[in-house]
Amino acid sequence: MNFVVRAPATSANLGPGFDCAGAALDLWNELHVLPAEEGEPLVEIEGIGAGELPHDGTHLALRAFAKQAPLEGHRFRFVNRIPLESGLGSSAATVAAGLVAGQVAGGRGGDLLELGLEFEGHPDNLAPALLGGVCLIWREGERFRARQIATELPFDPVVVVPSTRVSTSASRARLPESLPHAEAALASAQAALLGAAIASGDPELLAIAFHDRLHEPFRHADAPLLAELRAHLPAGAAGATLSGSGPSVVVWAEKGRAAEVAGALRSLDAEVLPLAIAAGGTHATHERLLAAN
Repeated sequence: MNFVVRAPATSANLGPGFDCAGAALDLWNELHVLPAEEGEPLVEIEGIGAGELPHDGTHLALRAFAKQAPLEGHRFRFVNRIPLESGLGSSAATVAAGLVAGQVAGGRGGDLLELGLEFEGHPDNLAPALLGGVCLIWREGERFRARQIATELPFDPVVVVPSTRVSTSASRARLPESLPHAEAALASAQAALLGAAIASGDPELLAIAFHDRLHEPFRHADAPLLAELRAHLPAGAAGATLSGSGPSVVVWAEKGRAAEVAGALRSLDAEVLPLAIAAGGTHATHERLLAAN
């Protein structure tokens, strides 16, 4: 059985939607599942992380795959384009790819979000990686639930990726354990505004909603680029949000102006990626896909 699974990058939080909102981005990793052959390695990796990610059964995607199907009889080739530890959901894409590949190989169903949280503890990345589009995530009792509420936004994401990396756990350790009630109320209002703006597709409302009080103010040490970009937004940009725990920042460009915004940002010491919202999530296909750029 030969098939390819594609999994998108994601940007979690979208400003005030801390741990409850995320969007899939049109930047894709690939997992090629091939028949095992004598003398061929179990795992091959091309592109980002080729020299540092595991090449055996401890690879995160293979662990997720094994929840759905046995590894025996298969070999795996990864083509990675999503930067590691950059706030763009590389681990969520890896888990999503492994789960969907295992589902195809094993012929199983099941709640992939629930299965995946064993390996990727951030549903605001995993949900959009699986479902695509812009998702809201919430908890019912002990289970997380997710729903895609939009397949596009009124702004286009231009992602600015510094060369530094950020550990999610270290970044989260900077957050306070509690906030005063008044601050929490304001943060809640911003999150509600974000959901309304996404669902309605209202650009004016969304630009106002991007301002966060719950996590971004406490993460400046790990992501100084956010404050710099907000202080000097280029023409055509409606706002900027920290992508996950950073250090990447999404600059939200008005429709038709993403190339202009990206051009203005290229003077920074960072990679600039003009992208789009990926309407669909992780999926399998039997066509051969291109190798890493």
